[in-house]
Order: sequence, then C-alpha cells, then structure tokens
Amino acid sequence: MLRSANSGLAESKRRKRFLMIVVYLLMTLPLVAWGAQRALQQSANSPLDWVSQDFAPRHDFDQFCRVFGTADTVILSWPGCTLDDPRLDRLTAALRTAPAFTENDRPLFQNVTSGREQIGALTRPPISLSRAEAVGRLTGSLIGPDGQTTCVVIGFTEQALRQRSSLVPLIQAAATRHCGVPRDSQRLAGPIMDGYQVDVATRSTMNFLAPLSAALVLVLCYLCLGSAGGALLVFLLSLFCQAVTLAIVHFDGGTMTALMAVLAPLIQVLAIAGGIHFVNYYFDARASLGDHGGALTRAFHLAWLPCLLSAATTAIGLASLGVSGLVAVREFGLYAAVGVVLTAAILLTLIPGFGQWFPLAPPRGIDAGRSSMFWDVLATWIKRSAGWISGAALVLMLVLGIGVSRLNASVRIETLFASDSRLIQDYNWLEDHVGKLVPIEVVVTLPPESASTLEPITLLRRIDEKLRAIDQVGAVVSVLTYLPPPPPGQDPIRGRGQRELARSLGERSNHVAVEPDGTERWRVTGLVSALGANDYVQIMQSVEDAVTVGGGVAVQVSGLMPLVHEIQQRLLGDLFRSFLTAFGLIALVMTIVQAGVLPGLLAMIPNVFPALTLFGILGWIGRPLDIGTIMTASVAMGIGVDDTLHFLTFYQRALQSGATRADAVRSAYHHCGRAMIQTTTICGCGLGLFALSDFVPTQGFAWMSVLLLSAALVGDLIILPAILIGPLGRATEIAPVNRPAGPVQRIAVMMLRRSLEF
Repeated sequence: MLRSANSGLAESKRRKRFLMIVVYLLMTLPLVAWGAQRALQQSANSPLDWVSQDFAPRHDFDQFCRVFGTADTVILSWPGCTLDDPRLDRLTAALRTAPAFTENDRPLFQNVTSGREQIGALTRPPISLSRAEAVGRLTGSLIGPDGQTTCVVIGFTEQALRQRSSLVPLIQAAATRHCGVPRDSQRLAGPIMDGYQVDVATRSTMNFLAPLSAALVLVLCYLCLGSAGGALLVFLLSLFCQAVTLAIVHFDGGTMTALMAVLAPLIQVLAIAGGIHFVNYYFDARASLGDHGGALTRAFHLAWLPCLLSAATTAIGLASLGVSGLVAVREFGLYAAVGVVLTAAILLTLIPGFGQWFPLAPPRGIDAGRSSMFWDVLATWIKRSAGWISGAALVLMLVLGIGVSRLNASVRIETLFASDSRLIQDYNWLEDHVGKLVPIEVVVTLPPESASTLEPITLLRRIDEKLRAIDQVGAVVSVLTYLPPPPPGQDPIRGRGQRELARSLGERSNHVAVEPDGTERWRVTGLVSALGANDYVQIMQSVEDAVTVGGGVAVQVSGLMPLVHEIQQRLLGDLFRSFLTAFGLIALVMTIVQAGVLPGLLAMIPNVFPALTLFGILGWIGRPLDIGTIMTASVAMGIGVDDTLHFLTFYQRALQSGATRADAVRSAYHHCGRAMIQTTTICGCGLGLFALSDFVPTQGFAWMSVLLLSAALVGDLIILPAILIGPLGRATEIAPVNRPAGPVQRIAVMMLRRSLEF
C-alpha cells in the first residue's frame, strides 16, 4: 500500500516536472521563433564572404580595394547595345544621380562608365585619338570584337553592397526605362551578380525546398513508424530543434550563407533519426512488455547511451569543419555541431516526457520477438561470407582511395551554377560579344624615393607585353590605354611631361593611386575568361613569372582571380584537415567504446568506407570538388557513425548475455536494423530533395550526402557485421561495452535517471 502511494507520488512529481519544462519552453518559443526568422532574413552569398579578414590573400585583396576601390561590379549589356546608341548616356547619368541610386546625397555606385563614354574621352583632347585607334585600345575590355557592341560597368560602394538584393532589380528597371530593353534581353554578370544569384537560389531553397523537404520527411516518418502519433511527435520536435539552431545563429551574430540553407534540414533529419530509434525501442518494449510505463522506461535505458554517443560523434564530425579557413564552411560546421548536441538533449527529455502524458499506440503487426526472415537470411549469409566481404571491402577502399590523391577543387562560377542557368548564359554572351570578364590585377609600387627616378611607363609597357603574350589573357588595360600618342620625334615612354600626364590620366581612370607620403601605385589589369577549362594555377604561375621585373621595384599580383585561386587551394586542404580531424576524434571515441585501439579502428572501417570510396571515384573521374561537396565527408562520417554505434551497442549487449558472435549480429539486426534503414531513408530523402536547388554546391551537398549515407548503411549492415564475425573480429576480441560500470559511468547514469525520474 505504502509502495503504491509512493509510486503514485513519484509519478505525479514526474508529470509536474515535465509540465514545468514545457511551460518554460513555451515561454521561450516566441524568442526562438523571432531569432530563427531573423536568421533566415540575413545573407552573405559571395565567395568573398566565405573567407575571413585574416585569410592572407583576402587581406591582400582588401588592400587593393582600399587603394583602387571595390572590385565588386556589374557588367550590363544586351543585343543592340552599341557605341552609337545615345540612350547609353541617359542610362549612365541616371545610374550616377537618380534618387534610387543615392543615399544621403551620396552616390551608391563608386563609378559608372560605358564603352561609348570611354570612346568619347579617348577621342577628345588631351588624348585626341582617332575613333579607330580608340576602339582598338578598348577592344576586349569595354568593346566587343565587332568594334560596336559595348557594355556598362557599374562599381558598387561598400554601402551599395549591403543593398545588393534591391539594387540589381533597380539597375534592370533603369535599363528598361532609359534604353527600352526588356529584362529578359539584358545580360548581367560580374561579382555582384554572382552573389545576387546565390541570394536568389538561397531564398528559393529556404522558401520552397525546405518546406517540401519537411513535408516529405513527415510522410516518410509516418510510413516508417506506422504510427501517426509517433510520427507527429518526432516531426514537431525536429521543427523545434531547427528553430532553436537557427535562433542560435542569429543571436550569435552568424550569417546565413547558401551553405547554411541546408543547416535547418540537416538538423531536422538528424532529430528525426534519433527520434526514430527511440520510438522503435519503445514500440519493441511495448510489444514485449505490454505495460506503457515499463516500455517507456526500458526504451530510455536502451536509447540513452547510443543516442548520446551518436550525438557526440556526429557533433565531432560537424565540428571538424571548424578547422576550415573558409568562414562559410567553418560556421556551418560549428552551428550544426551545437544544434546536434541540443537536439539530443531535447529528444531524450521531451520524447519520454510527452510519452508520460500521451502514450503512443504501437503500430499493428509487431510481434514480441520481432523476428524477421530477412535479417536471419542476411545474418546467415554474412556468417558464411565474412572473410571475403571484409577482404573485398579493404581492397576496394585501397584501390579507390588512391583516387583521393587526384582530387582538385574549384569555386569558379561554373561550379556554383548549372551550365543552363541564366547567369552562365549571360557570362557566355558577354564574353562572346564584349570580352573576358575576370581581372588579374598587377600593382607596381614606387616608393617616394624611387618615384622621381624610375620610369613607370617603361615598366608598364614591359608588363603589358608579357601579359599579352599569355594565351589565356584576352585584353590588358592600364594607363597606357589612355595615353595620347607622343609628338613626332619624341620618345613615347620618356619625358617628365609624359609621365605627369600619365599619372594625371591614370588617377582619373583609376589606374594610378598616389598616397599622401608620395608612394605611387600603378595598376595593370589583365582579363581572362570566367568560363571554360582554364587552368587557374597555370595562369597565375604565368602571370607571376611575367611580372618579375627586378630592380627593387615591388610588383604584386592581386585581384579577384588570385583570391579565387587561393580559396580553391584552401578548399582541398580543408577537406583533408576536417576529415582527418573527424576521423581522429571519432576514432578516439570508438576506441574508448570498444575498450581497445585496434577494435576501435576496425569499427571505424564502415564509416571511412563511404567517404574514401566515393571521393576516390571523384578523383579518378576528375570531377572537381566545390564548397558543398567538401563538407560532406566529415558530415557523412559523423552521421554514419550513429548507426554504427546503435548496432555495436546491441551487438555487445548480446555478447554480454552469452551469445556467439553470429547470434549477437543477428540480435543487433533484429533490434536496430529496421530503424537503421528507416533513418537512412528519411535522412537521404530529406536531404536529397535539395539536389533540386539552383545552387550547385547545395546540389552537390545533397546528392553526395545521399550517396554517402547509402554507402554508410551498406558499411553498417554488411561490412561491419562481416568484420565482427570474420577473422579480423576474432583476432581483436572486440570487448563488450556493457562491462561493469566504473565510477564515472555510474555517476552519469544516476544523474540522467534523477533528471528524468527513470
């Protein structure tokens, strides 16, 4: 009687405690929702935003921009945009002075020019070139190969960069109003358009694909669990985990990049995966025990250890991206890791808590033994073939893994958007009809003590000739482009008057900058294609060789291309650093779980297998990695190890009860095999839907995640059992994890039980 009363009192206390937790969560829900909404409204979607200020090439690029102004431009043209079209004058005037393009009486654009305007400047005094000579000097930069087609170049200020999403449509509207050109006929490219189109793709992903993915996850969750209540509970908790993670991004000052667009869906599918395992454990216990309270307690005892270990290893895999030198990758990994840890805490608290108030009815057709002919057949086949399965997996990993050394990375515009996208089509049109669009900047710095003795024009001509000799360079622009021909009989590159005129014209055209201390910086711009199979490494090497002039003159290669080149190199290094970091930390956890170094490393094989083989294939076929696919190796390892830990937990519990290795594998199949397939299906479909994104790195992250998760399932259901049963498993004597608990484990269990009253 007394025991019954105490039990009722404890039950009442547990319910009140959970009710208080729910009340507190409801109180914070408006703040969480507001923070999540604010996070979704911010964006930083240019490759320049992906690197921090302490990245050395970015520092050099910023220094160049401080001297010569921002390199963020829009190049605008259209069929029929010619030098003789007077409407261009009205358009450039409007872009400079219209209220829409000014703020606080200051222009939002640093400079606005057109080929027509520059031809006028070259044919008037003091330069006074003939029209034909002026056109020849600008061909390939502002004028196309036909000598008529031209463009408008718009340079953004720092203030304008923050208003990119609103200014680009206004520029298009101005072209329609002043030149009568429909938007569909306008061709726009340049760094501003790259970021703008990524903004558009990101909004499309978050506004369309993310809700569609959530709906698909809900349907699959119901189909897998066979319980509307269980599916709805897990799904709603996954939405809450999403919102909490996004709110953390906002309150921590993070920014939503295109990569962060998959952060919320990733957290959702991870929450779904953990919830699926927990609910399956509950249904199993409910079917065998019949008692709801006892089933809930047993499910918690079965789930807490593998769920916490899975959350820890997944967080490690994601946090390993924190070693990246790219801000976008680093922030994604760290915020996702925090979200995973919070997700585990939310699931282990709220699922059993809600289960106390609203018991979940198990789906029909579940028997006490959960016996399955499929799992029995698979276990028998694994037992017979364990040796050759293990050997074949190791050989496959070795052969395909060699391809990893052949990997290369790219962040060029073609790796950000599909070949049939409007942006790529506009790039193609502009490069065909106007000229190449990617600048390589060469800056010659003359200190005050040398500025009066050295002949900068001589140096510029030498650099100009060497740059033009490089096959990939389409045009070269410098102060030489704007110099008038010298009087008859005068040396064209000498004379103080010629130099002063060059400096004056260079300052006017933004090709010369004179600092207060007298230091002079002379700029030469080589233009190369943004598209095609150009080898940027080889181009940069050719440029660096060409601009070596000696004589104590400082010559630096700067601009957007060197920065993109360095980002590409950093991407590849980040892949190996993050993967090795994730492997090392997760392997450390596995060696502790497996109570031995060799057993722990062998347990890592099914988790290394997917990344090593898939990235090896990409290396062999020569497919470049982009910023999205770079992340998937560490992410997939962190996610894939979840199923490994669940499988090993039940395998070792069976061993502890005296089962043979083969029977322990069969027991693990019956306990978590179905949940492993369900979680992989839900995670794969939920993330795979993002392959429909217009942003290629998001596509790459999606399809690579699906393939890696599928390969991880093969590793966990086939390769891992083969290792456990086969010669490798026997040789290493993998120890059970449920040996007598030490003091740390006993304290941890006690704290968890006290907190949840289980």
